[in-house]
Amino acid sequence: MAGDPTKASIWEGADIFINETVGAEGPIDLTTPWASGWDVAGLLDGEEGLNWERDEDSNEFYAWGGILVKKTKSKHKRTVEFVALEDNEVTFLLVNPGSTRTVAGGVTTSVVKVPTNREFALGVELRDGDKRVRRIVKRATVDEVGEIKDSETELTVYTIKVVLYPEADGTLFTELSGTVA
Repeated sequence: MAGDPTKASIWEGADIFINETVGAEGPIDLTTPWASGWDVAGLLDGEEGLNWERDEDSNEFYAWGGILVKKTKSKHKRTVEFVALEDNEVTFLLVNPGSTRTVAGGVTTSVVKVPTNREFALGVELRDGDKRVRRIVKRATVDEVGEIKDSETELTVYTIKVVLYPEADGTLFTELSGTVA
């Protein structure tokens, strides 16, 4: 058999972390816990997974006779989409940026406003046995929120698409990967 089956992955677990500080540093290795300020989005839909998407424009230039001589690319956009299963503080702020939520006397009061453009740092962690991948995005915003359905027969879910913004040097994210002991 050609290839290395240890390089194929089905992830047993994953977490999405949000840090309100744009540019926040993530862990520097695969075992250090995520620092204070990195809040987990809670349970995620594992079947839906994390969908990473690339979008860019390209132009092709041809010489006489139809020979391709050059191709340019521009307007690169990278997004990640996930489905959150919990209505917690992190998910609430991703779905309703600019809104507030308070708890007093066992009652949660949410004041939902027209969404604003809220920037944050994003962390992703994937786990498969002793294999780990961590991705740290210094600057991101919510690009779109899918339809939210309240029902007696289906779980309420929050489909969230996040757009990644590059750093000054063009870095979209830093990835740490390997095995842990």
